[in-house]
Amino acid sequence: MIGSRFRRVVLVAGLLGALALAGCFGPVERPIADFTWCPDGFAGALDYWFTSTSTAQAGSWIDEIAWEFGDGTPAVEWDGWHRYAGEGTYAVTLTVKDSRGLSGTVTKQVPVAMAAFIHSTWKLTLGWPVRVTGIVENRSDYRLDAVVVKAKFYDTNGIRITDGAVTIDDMDSGEKVAFSVDASEYSARIFHATVDVDSFIVDCPNRWLHPAVDEGGE
Repeated sequence: MIGSRFRRVVLVAGLLGALALAGCFGPVERPIADFTWCPDGFAGALDYWFTSTSTAQAGSWIDEIAWEFGDGTPAVEWDGWHRYAGEGTYAVTLTVKDSRGLSGTVTKQVPVAMAAFIHSTWKLTLGWPVRVTGIVENRSDYRLDAVVVKAKFYDTNGIRITDGAVTIDDMDSGEKVAFSVDASEYSARIFHATVDVDSFIVDCPNRWLHPAVDEGGE
């Protein structure tokens, strides 16, 4: 009888202790992971900026950030800039850890596409001036402050003879604009051309400085 009563007392004391601890510390409140993204057009490629908008609980702060960009590349810490090899939808994961050592994570489906897109119907006109004409479209959700379209002109052997470029300002989301690029130098040897978006400036909510880019290959 005494042993049984003692066990009941210990059990009740244990339950009361657990309730007391729960009342003191409350539920575990993890940091809330969240992020936004925006295309980065400095190099005219499939570059994206990811910005953490994560929040920590009162009395703590975000101490660690790790990104997984969904394309099989290794995770990186802090740096939210990434270049994709191709268009598509990628599952991007952000994991944050606060100063208490608690973590939070979020995954979002991010559509990746060239923000400034040149339609394949562009044309090369020989003579004077040698000219490329076509349509460029803003396929992003943001306004493009400026888009630089660059044409390269070649002879029959594929040797580049000259270039030309034009800047288009203030393109709203979904807007299509006709462009015209003249060769900067005339040559009767010009036979064909290529045309690409050289760079663009995006009116992002969170604008960052672009990273260093190797331009050796032009």
